[in-house]
Amino acid sequence: MRLAYICSPLRGDIEKNIQKAHEYCAYAASCGVIPLAPHTIFTRYLDDQQPEQREQGLTMGLELLKRCDEIWVMGFRFSEGMRGEMELAAAENIPILYIPESFVRCGYKIRQEDKAFSEADCIPGSNKMDYTNQILVLKPEAYGGNAEITADDSLWLAEHGNGCRYGARGLMVMAVNLLSGRRVHWERQDFFGIVSPDRLLEWSADKPVCNDRAQEILDLAEQEFSVPEEEDDLER
Repeated sequence: MRLAYICSPLRGDIEKNIQKAHEYCAYAASCGVIPLAPHTIFTRYLDDQQPEQREQGLTMGLELLKRCDEIWVMGFRFSEGMRGEMELAAAENIPILYIPESFVRCGYKIRQEDKAFSEADCIPGSNKMDYTNQILVLKPEAYGGNAEITADDSLWLAEHGNGCRYGARGLMVMAVNLLSGRRVHWERQDFFGIVSPDRLLEWSADKPVCNDRAQEILDLAEQEFSVPEEEDDLER
């Protein structure tokens, strides 16, 4: 099971925020991860109103974060302490998941889809397209014959490299893992092709990361498939 660091505010109404953290932990546990919310623990013996003890708590929390598999940022109002945790996670390539309050309220479960993507999840014929700034599906064998990979490992944003151009002499593709932000030098043949927008949407709903390019692709797909209101009236 994954160890998930619960990132939420503490300062302000401390008692209320601690209670909210307990609710976030219960939600995360229902999704099948092991939640860890430091300020539900440290506040038992550290006083957040005392600067030295607050600093000690923040330092201890960051050390715990380094040992977690991912960080769950709860809501979209970030305190100073939360921003520090998010910055550390980004620097350490720890996956950052952004959880809306609505997910918690309605019990919408994330992190349920682990099956690695395949060629069937790609746009047909995309293995002959330009890969630059596209989200690609990595072949499982790229990790080695005995590696066990999941959907977390499947999607990569191609940044640059001669291998991005189909038929180019070079093979190198520099890509960023969509979940963790880890950068790796792959080769063109390591990828099945470009992920289809509908599968990207399903992946994003299960792994709510913040990625501008992924959102741009989804927005373009929505515009492409939406029917203009006037057109819709004419069809009726």
